[in-house]
Amino acid sequence: MLKLAWRNLWRNRRRTLITVASVFFAVFFAIIARGFKHGVWIYLIDNVLHSYTGYVQIHEQGYWDNKTFDYSMAANDSVFAKVKAIKQVKGIIPRLESYSLASSGDKTKGVITVGIEPDLENEFTELNKRIVSGRYFTSKDSGVILSGRLSKYLDLKVNDSIVLISQGYQGMGANGIYRILGIVKLPAPEFDNQMVFMPLPLAQEYYSAQGRITSVVVDLNNPQDMDKAIRKIHKIVNSEEFEVMSWKDMLIELYQQYVSNEGSGMIIISLLYLIVGFGVFGTVLMMIAERRHEFGIMITVGMQRRRLMQLVGFELTFICLMGLFFGFLGSVPIVAYFHFYPIHMSAAMAKSYAAFGIEAILPTAWQLDYMLQQVYIVFIIVLVVLIYPLYSVYKLDLTKAMRR
Repeated sequence: MLKLAWRNLWRNRRRTLITVASVFFAVFFAIIARGFKHGVWIYLIDNVLHSYTGYVQIHEQGYWDNKTFDYSMAANDSVFAKVKAIKQVKGIIPRLESYSLASSGDKTKGVITVGIEPDLENEFTELNKRIVSGRYFTSKDSGVILSGRLSKYLDLKVNDSIVLISQGYQGMGANGIYRILGIVKLPAPEFDNQMVFMPLPLAQEYYSAQGRITSVVVDLNNPQDMDKAIRKIHKIVNSEEFEVMSWKDMLIELYQQYVSNEGSGMIIISLLYLIVGFGVFGTVLMMIAERRHEFGIMITVGMQRRRLMQLVGFELTFICLMGLFFGFLGSVPIVAYFHFYPIHMSAAMAKSYAAFGIEAILPTAWQLDYMLQQVYIVFIIVLVVLIYPLYSVYKLDLTKAMRR
């Protein structure tokens, strides 16, 4: 039956190729459309997360809700070395973070003051590339770096001084005057409005928290392995002592926007699936209608309807698989090209993106999972739309079928 079904396909090459093409374009356009939709959001999220929070962070249990030094950790805790040894983990970045009151002249503003290891932080966030004025600091420097919007609000420039006042570790007073070494542009406005970076030793001195940190950012080799890495970290750390949080828990608003966008994207792609379904259905129905006389003769000479339906089912399955295979094969080079050579947007859009410190490009997502997902979905759609054509073969009216 398989051999006969395969030969039947090529008795009318044009009809077969038209039907294969309907499945081919269904897979092709579904993967391309999903690739751009998914790719743009991955690019934006990756830029935001690599500007500060990262995909995963480890804190003392209760720190995220309270954010005080009562929930700080020892910087040399042995558990961090074990986390760094996890296969999915690229590195760990320690930070000492708290709130301060920043002042310049008659202007004041609440800010987030973060002590960082300059080299480790730069490997993760590439802060030195985001510097728009001045320079990046070293661990021996005694100056600070301000975020762009904060510097404009306080009307501060490189080499100006900023006054910081806060409360340090164990209730100690924290205050100091620091020279501004650089201005950095962060993609997320929320962070660009309130960030002050200083070398970790300087921050520990400022907060009287020698040897202490408040968080550890876990840098991943592949963001897609985030859930797997979190599961492994949970096995290493004591859940009563430490909390392990993903970006979805830390940046709830961003995650909600992502979920909302994914939902609207699914509505749009569902319309494409609907068009695909009707397109394949119409093409297959046309193919069945053209062969009614042939099917009538086969039944008349003694072929069982069940066997005929099986034969046609094999033919349609071959067509479906060929369309899926070539659709996937044809879309991969397109997705790869626009991932490595993304579309550059117009000047107006470029200005809008530049305000967030993000390059104005439209890349596709280079991930196998969503591409295979489109293949599975189109395959299921095709199987569903084949039900009626096969049923029509089984219920074929011989009297009408034998007429030409």
